[in-house]
Amino acid sequence: MMHRPDWQALLFVPVGADRHLASAIRHRPDAVVLDLEDAVAPLAKSAARGVLRANQAALAAAGIDCVLRVNGPIRAMVNDLDAADLALLHGVIVPKCEDAHPLRNVAEVTGGAIGLIALVESPAGVQRLAEIAAVPQVVALMLGSEDYSAALGVDPDRGALDLVVGQLAIAAAPRGLIPIGFPGSIANFRHLDLYARQIGRGRDLGMRAVAAFHPAQLPATRASLAPPKAEGAWADAVLAAPEAG
Repeated sequence: MMHRPDWQALLFVPVGADRHLASAIRHRPDAVVLDLEDAVAPLAKSAARGVLRANQAALAAAGIDCVLRVNGPIRAMVNDLDAADLALLHGVIVPKCEDAHPLRNVAEVTGGAIGLIALVESPAGVQRLAEIAAVPQVVALMLGSEDYSAALGVDPDRGALDLVVGQLAIAAAPRGLIPIGFPGSIANFRHLDLYARQIGRGRDLGMRAVAAFHPAQLPATRASLAPPKAEGAWADAVLAAPEAG
């Protein structure tokens, strides 16, 4: 049965980076994204695939969901998935989604049994969000803010991403998908106040999860995605009240 996640705070870790993986396990994100794409140099990918299952086993022993970001080219993607223990995968991030085809390719290789996170990194992908969201195995839509900003020639920290964040949240909502991302740069782990404000802005626009790149970002991620105190207190009161009639 396909895993239907309820993630809020995810954390990227390069495959084979044992120190970073140990740190991630200590910080307890909802899921660790083992990255075989951007975080691993081309000449190091083969060696990284060789230790992928050991990384997965470490996460399984810690009780943390394991997500894998595969490479985009189909041959590399197949090699990535062949190296993985599919039984220990809770999701696969499919990069550079500009239509449904790469998602269908991954679904075919995995037998359709693993949830897919569609990583949208270009205006072309945004134009086809409805098509992408309609793939049955998709459980989340993720914004690749850096590549998307580069494609438009805009600064991700100057409000240019508000529109696309809203579009992604709208595409995710009718199908119950998790919208992952925020209107800002993923590199702001040294500026946590700015990072937290941007995540809060994303929450106001409908985003419900963030994939961080540094453990220091996790507390700000969770706090900024939580309901405001007044809303949280109201929700707690409603849940605690006995049913009428």
